[in-house]
Parts: sequence; structure tokens; C-alpha cells
Amino acid sequence: MQFAKASNVKKPKQLSVVAASLYLAGFFTIAAVLQLFAFESYPGVIQSYGLPFADGFALPLAALVVVLEVFAIPYLLWMKLSPPMRLVSMISGWLALAYWLGVGIWQGIVDFTIANAGLFGAKLLMPQGRWLVCYCAVLLILMIYVVWNMPPSVLRKKPLAKPTH
Repeated sequence: MQFAKASNVKKPKQLSVVAASLYLAGFFTIAAVLQLFAFESYPGVIQSYGLPFADGFALPLAALVVVLEVFAIPYLLWMKLSPPMRLVSMISGWLALAYWLGVGIWQGIVDFTIANAGLFGAKLLMPQGRWLVCYCAVLLILMIYVVWNMPPSVLRKKPLAKPTH
């Protein structure tokens, strides 16, 4: 018995959807690789945000962020996946982008300066600021555009059967 069979997905015909999808996949790949490059220092970056729950959960949160970013890539690259896994991959992208948008908003609300926003790990210093919120908002808009034009087959509405008389 097989739970779910992997199936191919057609590459979108619109060049803009392909470009947006490849850009997002490239972003997730670069972010995950750079975060893993100095992973031992990455939980410290998360603790520097001053989030109320970050002290005890910085390491699991750092691992979760990287896993979400890696899991988002197969959906964006039209890889052969089962429909449930394609849905998980898409949701992983949404959650990773929502996390980064939340971090950017949090950093804008709190009244202290953080040397590294953490988007690209501990080694590549990226200052906090409105740019992070704007960049994450643009990434979310790209994700909306990609999902709108190539929803996972789990979300596609199946045509209703014609009534037989």
C-alpha cells in the first residue's frame, strides 16, 4: 500500500512565474546555506532579537527556520513530489517568509539596535531596519504570485462530474 504517489508538475508557461519561483528558490537556498555555514553561532543571533521566548528556544528555532527554508525549495523548483508533500513544501515557504517578516517587524518595534538581522546567518552581517520588512514583504508578494499561478494539486478544484440523466 502506498500513501501518496509522487507526480510531476508542469513548469509554468509564464516567464514571470518561472523567474519569481527561481528567485525565491535561490533566496531560500542561499539563506539556508549561509545559516548552516555558521550554525553554532546562529542561535546567538536569534537570542539577540530579544524575543520573549528566544532564550530557551533559540537552538530549536534556528533549526526550524533552516528546515522550513530547505523544505520550501522543492515546490518552487517543480520537483517530482507527492501532492501532500508539495503542500508541505509550499506551506514551509509561507512559514519561513512569515517568520522573517515577523522578525523584521519585531526589530522595528523594539527600541534597540541589533548588529545582525540574521537573514543570512551569523557570518554575513545584515543590519536591521525597514529594508528587512520591505524585502520580506516583496518576497511574500512573489510567493503569492507563484502560488496563485501554480497551486499544488491538492488545492486545485476538481471539475464537477456532469450529471447523467
